[in-house]
Order: sequence, then structure tokens, then C-alpha cells
Amino acid sequence: MVAPEVILKTKGLAKCYVNRFLFSSQKALAVDGLDLDVIRGEIFALLGPNGAGKTTTLNMIVGITEPTAGDIEIFGEPFRSGDIEPLKRIGYVPETTSLPGYFTVYELLDFYAQIFDMPVDIKIQRIRHLLEMVGLSKERHVLLRNLSMGQLRLVDFMQALINDPDLILLDEPTVYLDPVIMERFRAILVHLRQAGKTIIMSSHMLPEIERLCDRLAIIDRGRLLKVGPIFEFVRNSRLEEEFLRIVKEAQK
Repeated sequence: MVAPEVILKTKGLAKCYVNRFLFSSQKALAVDGLDLDVIRGEIFALLGPNGAGKTTTLNMIVGITEPTAGDIEIFGEPFRSGDIEPLKRIGYVPETTSLPGYFTVYELLDFYAQIFDMPVDIKIQRIRHLLEMVGLSKERHVLLRNLSMGQLRLVDFMQALINDPDLILLDEPTVYLDPVIMERFRAILVHLRQAGKTIIMSSHMLPEIERLCDRLAIIDRGRLLKVGPIFEFVRNSRLEEEFLRIVKEAQK
């Protein structure tokens, strides 16, 4: 039996911030020795309370934040902040949207396609496909500042997919999504998984995590509390109940 391919691996990953005060300073561990393996073709969830280190972890994986300690491997190769080549195969939706309102939807996607030096014919085809996939074809020439928050979130998602990435990181992607858009988003994630894409998702929407994800990791105060297949977390109760039990037990 062939072992599953590990797309992302972290070993002893840590991030320490220094909080400076008037006459003193204090170190704070945002991520504390995190070991994770993420397999090709799975939807992997990263769960934790506010301040658990989820966003910091994702930012280290894409090189926005440099780790204080530990190692990251992406696509089987060591990765460090500043490495450009692996990012060509990665898409990232950050926690907060900050898109330039003076661009239209099409102009923004065209801009990101140019960053990846995409040939014109492929670029046009790719943008058309993404607009149809998320249901924003009619809004392609609408200025971003005139879109709803839910529509802006879908634009965030499209820009992360413009390069047809193999690894997709989503930080609270379902914020602002109404039930109709949420259903579309859910179908898109299933389609991407079927296409062999690997998705790492941080979210507080536990019912969606329970419904979509193959495996998940629960972290608190930067430490890994439990990782495993979704069925291990819902064998005897709902995910929310198990999540609260694990976190409260760790905080005693």
C-alpha cells in the first residue's frame, strides 16, 4: 500500500512575540511546538478559541510571519519566509478582506493573473471559470466597493484560486456568507477536494467543519491538543461538545 503524500509538514513550529511596555517587556508564545502533517487531497481543519494561534500558524506557512523556531516542509521541500517558488502553488484567503475598492471584480482577478505571468488565453479562461464557479459572472464589471461583504469574500476566494493552486489555506473563509452563498462555497470545496486539491481551513463554524473536513486539529494557546479524523471527534457527541470538552480540560 502506497503511503499518502504529505503536502505540508510542520515540526516544532513556534512563534514568540515580545510585548513591550514602558519600562519592561514580556514574551508571549503564539504558537508553541506545533507538529502537523497534512495529506494531499484532504480538507484539514484548524480549530481553536480566539488567540489560539490559528492565524499565526497559517501566516507562517505562507511566509507572512517568520517562525521563532521549528521547521516547515511544503511539497516535500523545506520552506522559509522569503521562498517564492512554493507560493506559486499556494492560494491564501486571509481572515480579513482588504481589497482595493477602485478595482472591478474582473480587474482585480486580471491583476493577480498578471502577477503569475499567466498567458492571455489561459488568463481569460481562468477568470471566466472562477466567476462562473462562485456565481459572480454578472458582477464582473462592478467596483469592489459596491459589493456586499459576502460577495467580497467570494472575490477573496477567487484571487486565492487564480493560479490553480495545489494547496489552499482559508482563514475564517465563511465570515459574511449568507446561507445561499454558504451552500455554493461548500460545493466548491467538495469539488476542489475531488480535483485533488489540499485545503487547510481555520473556522469557528463547527457545523461546517463537521460536515466538510476529513481531519482536524484542535489547538489552544499555540499548543496542539488533539489531531485526527473527524469521526474520532464526533463518535460520541457533536463536534461542538467535544471541542469544548478538550479545550476546557486543557485549561484546567
